[in-house]
Amino acid sequence: MGLFDKIKAWFFYRFLKKSIDDGQRTKKVFNLMTATSIGIIYDASVPSNSIIVTTFVEKLRVHGKKVFSLAYMNDTKAESNEIMKLFNKASFNWYKIPRIKEVDEFIKQPMDILIAVHTKESLPLQYIAAHSNAKFRMGPYFEKAKTSYDWMIHSEKDLSVESYLKQVEFYLNSINS
Repeated sequence: MGLFDKIKAWFFYRFLKKSIDDGQRTKKVFNLMTATSIGIIYDASVPSNSIIVTTFVEKLRVHGKKVFSLAYMNDTKAESNEIMKLFNKASFNWYKIPRIKEVDEFIKQPMDILIAVHTKESLPLQYIAAHSNAKFRMGPYFEKAKTSYDWMIHSEKDLSVESYLKQVEFYLNSINS
């Protein structure tokens, strides 16, 4: 990460800390049995990640869960379509905060669980998680992301998305709520 990116990240975390109001949010722990609605945000920049996440989403839907998903594409030309709602780099402001209708709608959507699926630090996904209307937020462990998630999964450095989702499923099945 270059100096300019570090400066942007500093401003991002400063803005994020000021913009979060946890007093308005009702936190509640859910597991896969008790949750009825699940939101998934993920990095779809790698095509295989989209396939893995889509398979996970379909598995949840087969079990009767209402699933909302939003993908991030690390380019400036990708657009949402009927199959996949997404946002891209062109929708960021200077701090890497997404400012687009799809993101605003996703953030406002009430849901029991939000699962952030990314294995590398992602400022836009952390922003969405931190502002989500989800009662229980789950994501990967990054020291500065503690304000974005209620439950974080600490894993080895080069964890695949598939392995990460297996851990998510394991922990969500293990929680007694």
